[in-house]
Amino acid sequence: MRETMNQSLPDNRFLAYVRVSSKDQSRGTSLDEQKSYIGQYAKTKNFSIVKFYEEVESASKIGRELFDEMVQQLKKERLRGIIFHKVDRSARNPRDQALLYELMLQGYEFHFVSEGISTADPIGRNMMYLMWGMASGYSENLKAEVNKGIMGRLKQGRWPFHSPLGYMSGPDCTKLIDPNKGPMVKKLFEEYATGRYSVHDLTGLANKIGLTSNRGTRLDKNALYRTLRKTFYYGLMTHNKRGAFQGEHEPLISKTLYDKVQFVLGQRGFKRDNRFDYSFWGLLKCHVCGRPLKSMTAKKRYHYYHCRNWQCGVKTIAEAGLEIQFLNALKKLQFTDEEAQMFKQAIIVFRNTATKSRDDLVRGIDLEIGNIQSRLGELLHKWTDQKIDDESYAEAKRLLLNRELTLKEQRNSLEATDNKTFSEIEELVKLLKNPAIAYEKADRVNKRQLMISMVENFDLHEKNLTINWKKHFALVANRPKVQNGRAAGN
Repeated sequence: MRETMNQSLPDNRFLAYVRVSSKDQSRGTSLDEQKSYIGQYAKTKNFSIVKFYEEVESASKIGRELFDEMVQQLKKERLRGIIFHKVDRSARNPRDQALLYELMLQGYEFHFVSEGISTADPIGRNMMYLMWGMASGYSENLKAEVNKGIMGRLKQGRWPFHSPLGYMSGPDCTKLIDPNKGPMVKKLFEEYATGRYSVHDLTGLANKIGLTSNRGTRLDKNALYRTLRKTFYYGLMTHNKRGAFQGEHEPLISKTLYDKVQFVLGQRGFKRDNRFDYSFWGLLKCHVCGRPLKSMTAKKRYHYYHCRNWQCGVKTIAEAGLEIQFLNALKKLQFTDEEAQMFKQAIIVFRNTATKSRDDLVRGIDLEIGNIQSRLGELLHKWTDQKIDDESYAEAKRLLLNRELTLKEQRNSLEATDNKTFSEIEELVKLLKNPAIAYEKADRVNKRQLMISMVENFDLHEKNLTINWKKHFALVANRPKVQNGRAAGN
């Protein structure tokens, strides 16, 4: 294509453009040095610089804001051209190079101080084309090498980016739990999983315990929401373009806790926490219309329940009276010393049986984990052979890795059964020795937690409370009374 140059721009007024790729470079002397060289060049050429444009942006990026603003001013004021410090400071992407080329054909001049060339003569134009090609090739090659390095680290199980909140950077892109912030982040996950907090409320807790961002600023609601969504905390590194990878870092939380948090995030009903001031909130229904009873407070201390539909004719019911009925029901659950001793003997028998079952389950889990690892290998072969696209590969891999992590947590839980499960059973025995006292000593939040751990729901007719116990407690409530080592009636 023959170049046609417009020679109708005799004006000696120019714009000048200086650029660095990062904020770190902008804090040095690079921009000032570029401006100094351009100023000296303009003086020797008797050029007048109308404005300096200083931009902190890679020339490989399309859509540089100041660059586009500069081009608009150039055309609007019909200036003679632009002075750059170097060719690679002007453009490294085809879009901007094409834009400058079109301007050059319209008669605008570009001068490059470091190389001592301009588009005013053919040699200068040819040198610019050559250097543009070299700059674009360098950028593409650099991008490919960076992507290769990032992918390599991710495959090693290392996160080559900024450390998530609660972690700090170790050598070779490793991530270590921050001894100060790590426990705080874990506490936020644990507290949010209870359902007593909205994300907004949780920011108050974060500020109260002194948790700040990695930059030392206060956490806002959006930052905390993103933190609660990160799979990194249970061991799975998720990159929005490169897919999921199993990390080698120590997980801060279990996947079970992470899943609980995601469940709460997805629920609309966890935005207010004052409802948990009411022990029976959500557990009582109107016996006429079947709708949940509404809670209310009088004189800031007395709690009541009533039906939203006044036509049902259900009278307002005081919480204090319901608590007395619940306490009486707890007293009926209470174990005698003889029953507690018999229960402990049954635990010993159950432990022996459970150990064998646990070993069988662990073997089954190990087989499934082995199967997943084989499927991951097959999936990788399909991807490298281009039988599946990147998006399908990333999603299938994410699902398999999540399943593998879940199975590993199940195996770890099963292996800890001897210590955890049986200690919980022993705690249950202690509770059943005097559940009424445990309830009376608890604060309001823990009273409710104790209640919902034992009760499915309540039936309320007039002011009479009928308790529908959860399965294990129903068995205790309906047990035959033990007398002299035998069930009564035998």
